[in-house]
Amino acid sequence: MRGAVAALVGVLVLSVTACDGGGGRLSKEDFQSQANAICAKYEKQLRALGSPSSIDELPDLVDQALEILNKEVAEVAALNPPEELQSDFDKMLAASNKTKEAAADLSTAAKAGDRAGVQKALEEGNAASKEADALATTLGLTECNTTSAQ
Repeated sequence: MRGAVAALVGVLVLSVTACDGGGGRLSKEDFQSQANAICAKYEKQLRALGSPSSIDELPDLVDQALEILNKEVAEVAALNPPEELQSDFDKMLAASNKTKEAAADLSTAAKAGDRAGVQKALEEGNAASKEADALATTLGLTECNTTSAQ
């Protein structure tokens, strides 16, 4: 359980890499550099949260993770990927939104003591994470890919 929750918390970091920004487009290198720096900063904060030792600790942990992610989203939202990366960036946004929904479901299920609901949310979050990780890799966002960042 600890490992699965830690993995989902790590997955949540991907939600920030999928925010669409305004203004002029960044070069590919600048986009990758800036997004990776943001993800690395917040991944460190997410890891500092640790792992829960019981289902009772899940809601608080997930709430803390989502608070960190909201800050990360605000920073990444200011970035605007180059045109050639926009399609994959948008797809990563969709996968990241699924991850956030799974996190909310995880918190709700944990508060209710619903172990089956917790398991379902973890599975959904992991599936969305795999998709987002693949897209992060395609985009060159190695620090935003929880598989390579862990």
